[in-house]
Amino acid sequence: MTNEITKIVFMMSVENMHGREMLTWLLNFSFPITAIIIEHKSKRAERVRNARYNEYNPKSFNEIIKNHSIKIHYVENHNDEETISLLNNYKPDYIVLGGTRILKDPIINTVKFGVLNSHPALLPKYQGLDCVSWSILNGDPVGATVHLIDAGIDSGPIILQDNVDYSDCSNLGEVRVKVMKKCAELVVKSLIGLKFNTLKPIIQNLSLGINHTSLPLEKLELVERKILEQKKNN
Repeated sequence: MTNEITKIVFMMSVENMHGREMLTWLLNFSFPITAIIIEHKSKRAERVRNARYNEYNPKSFNEIIKNHSIKIHYVENHNDEETISLLNNYKPDYIVLGGTRILKDPIINTVKFGVLNSHPALLPKYQGLDCVSWSILNGDPVGATVHLIDAGIDSGPIILQDNVDYSDCSNLGEVRVKVMKKCAELVVKSLIGLKFNTLKPIIQNLSLGINHTSLPLEKLELVERKILEQKKNN
């Protein structure tokens, strides 16, 4: 038995790298993306617009979609009434996030099955910010998690997660690129698993969660050193 997925709405902030990478993977696997809702003009969107990890830079948004007939909408805030109205009209089976602000219940409640987010770390322990760096600093596995979102932060049921081998990386930027690609890969696998009922959401044990804040700059050098040490030892 399958759960048909006929409508996916993709949400991202304008030209952010995570969203462009994710969208490329989804289109390469021919998922039915009906519409893309892009947040622009906001401070958050402009802060991450065209940001890069080292020299890695996915194709531009226009290049990615040029051969696809997908409706594109620009909004000033993904939580505003315009977005809610668009989603109520589209009635998507899933919303897939490619780098957005934290979404509120009125957005989450518009979707049939759920909102899929990819998080660049292993949940539940590594919630919050800079989790790739914190994982390395603490000597824990680096990984990625796909989960359904709820009203909390990185707290929704887990669909799929996996470790990322970064033993061939020379710096934090290279590690982040590998994790970003793993996030996109796991979203594809999650949608396939949800469609064919081979994957089921698993409730997180939130007592194990730690909400991480931005990594202090003084710790960044130690993270970079740990990455180089691991490369030398492999």
